[in-house]
Amino acid sequence: MIWGVLSLLARVLGPFLPFLATWVAAKRDARLKARNDALEADKAANERINHADVSRGNADADREWLRKRSGK
Repeated sequence: MIWGVLSLLARVLGPFLPFLATWVAAKRDARLKARNDALEADKAANERINHADVSRGNADADREWLRKRSGK
């Protein structure tokens, strides 16, 4: 009895399993790609921040630049 039910389920669901597996793999790949793209964007932003030239040569000029930039 149980084998008959399992056999019927296998025959009904069997053709859909490859499509389901493909869909799950595609979702996983899309999630990983989005994560990697976000990490690459963060890396690029950090590189721009680390290599930004913000020094004007002396502390007073740097302080004035920061004050103007903050809007105060």
